[in-house]
Amino acid sequence: MEHIQDELNTVMEVMVSDVFIYLDLFVFSFIFTMLLSSALPSLALSILFFFGCYSLFACVYFYIFNRKEKKIKL
Repeated sequence: MEHIQDELNTVMEVMVSDVFIYLDLFVFSFIFTMLLSSALPSLALSILFFFGCYSLFACVYFYIFNRKEKKIKL
């Protein structure tokens, strides 16, 4: 039972790590861009839309969790 708990703790640490979350945001931004690619008129606009989505999602994540960490530390 302790071995399973150690494995679950390792998985949880990876899933809440910043690198994993930013990679997840990258994948979701890519999927979102692909789904809207038919509505975007050019490849350059699609690339700009992708970077805009990724930046927006990353800023929202950073802002939300930065605020939570500050409240917890106080």
